[in-house]
Amino acid sequence: MPAHVHSADFAERADLFCAKVRQAYDDLGLTQLELVERTSLSQGFLKLLLNKRGSHRDKNGDYKPANPALYVITKLAAGLELDIGYLVDAARPVERKTR
Repeated sequence: MPAHVHSADFAERADLFCAKVRQAYDDLGLTQLELVERTSLSQGFLKLLLNKRGSHRDKNGDYKPANPALYVITKLAAGLELDIGYLVDAARPVERKTR
């Protein structure tokens, strides 16, 4: 399937991925700048991801689902102190970290 064609299942998985990133970000009490420093990803990209959006728009101007590259997922997992498998496993729900 071409990269620009995604099923509804993909959109659900993308939303779950973004929700997991958001929850971990909130649980750690990080600012966006702290997450930028931990991951070396751009603040604009992280802002989109934390709001369950991809960085591209469709022909109607709506944001497409997030579709981060493996290196981005790896940086997020390290910066958020998460197992990479948790982030990409659609069968695992969003978990709260206890401090």
